[in-house]
Amino acid sequence: MPGFDEIARQWEAANGAPAVSIAVMRGGRLIHAGGYGAGAQDTLYQTASLGKHFTAALAILLARSWPGIGLDEAVSAYLPELPPDWNGIKLRHLLSHTAGVPPAGYNELDLARDYADAEIASAIASGGPLEFAPGEGWRYSNAGYVLAGIAIGRRTGRFYGDLLRELIFEPLGMATARVNGPDAPIGYERADGELARAGYVSPTLNRVADGAITLTVLDLARWEEALSGPWGLQVSEMFEETSLRNGEPTGYGLGWSLSKSDHGRGAEHEGLWQGFSTAMVRYMDEGVSAVVLANLADVDAIGLAHALAATAGAHRTSLPPTS
Repeated sequence: MPGFDEIARQWEAANGAPAVSIAVMRGGRLIHAGGYGAGAQDTLYQTASLGKHFTAALAILLARSWPGIGLDEAVSAYLPELPPDWNGIKLRHLLSHTAGVPPAGYNELDLARDYADAEIASAIASGGPLEFAPGEGWRYSNAGYVLAGIAIGRRTGRFYGDLLRELIFEPLGMATARVNGPDAPIGYERADGELARAGYVSPTLNRVADGAITLTVLDLARWEEALSGPWGLQVSEMFEETSLRNGEPTGYGLGWSLSKSDHGRGAEHEGLWQGFSTAMVRYMDEGVSAVVLANLADVDAIGLAHALAATAGAHRTSLPPTS
């Protein structure tokens, strides 16, 4: 069976990403990290929607420790921009994609323009009626996560990115993780068969809570170490599957897609944003996980992450830690 480097190099050659970095963990310990093409272990990438992990974890931590914040608290009290018929939306609905928030208003924002949070919330609220009553349906929603970040900021009086740094990144030793700033890396897209830098996104739209984090695969290895240890018990609710009001399971927890396979219980997420393709896979029953960060849009990062995690599981008695 091929090793991690061979799998990653074959993938990089087939997909043409200028840079790709990987990390593979077993039992919460880093057993392999590497970079291919122009990538290295410490190359910075944008997470894209992998950042939803951190928004969800932050909300759970705040609900445990911050007076007045609860996952089952309606957000309308501090999102006055929302229409009256949205008053039933709770923070949990936003984090589990069961709020019914329509995408149109958020998708119509001008990516090159800076917006205040109130303008972003108003734009989302202008997108039309709810697609379904909160808790009665499921649809993946970037807009919902953006509203969650704004709601957290207003309820605490703190920018959600500062809270991420203080409650997650610094305590877990995620040394280079941060909310995107003006210097955030920019990836590539394919245009007419050629690689081109992804388009500009304004600073205010590139720091919202649906996934706007800059980090390295080593930061995500630290994240996996925390999730696999005692600290992870604080945010274990992320891995509890959400059900609709009628009892139907959604296949999603809080910030993670959940599944069962030959590897047992699994959790994963992928992302695509500003020229980056990203993925993280956890085979929880086997105790292995893998991260893939690539600086090219529309490549199969999740497929590579699964291949690496499966290899880690198959070799779990023979591969010694390398880091």
